[in-house]
Amino acid sequence: MLAIPLDNEFNTNISELYGQAPYFGLLNLNDGELTVIENEVNGQGPKSAGFLAAYGVKATVFYHMGEGVYNSFVDRGMDVYTTEHTKMSLNEIYEKFLKKQLSKLDRFNYREKLDPGNGGACQCGCEG
Repeated sequence: MLAIPLDNEFNTNISELYGQAPYFGLLNLNDGELTVIENEVNGQGPKSAGFLAAYGVKATVFYHMGEGVYNSFVDRGMDVYTTEHTKMSLNEIYEKFLKKQLSKLDRFNYREKLDPGNGGACQCGCEG
């Protein structure tokens, strides 16, 4: 299951701010089925990993994400991918994931790939 932050429950594009996305699309990577859930930890970015793990999420993708949120996913053994600051539709994300065309963060590249947005000033509590 891949979690994708969304701005609203009907949105078909990734949200720019991970920790403040009001919804998540949960994409079943086996059949492409999408389930949208309300983000019960909206504004509390580092709690996202635990919240999403309860839904069986094993990976997530972001447009903007801070280091605290990233670390919370890594600590749970979850994979983190980036759209490289490219606004993508859910279909594009699914296709790129299946073709292994999304950039996966690891201990060597995460610092250069992460960007909390808001001009570098985190607002969800993931920094500091």
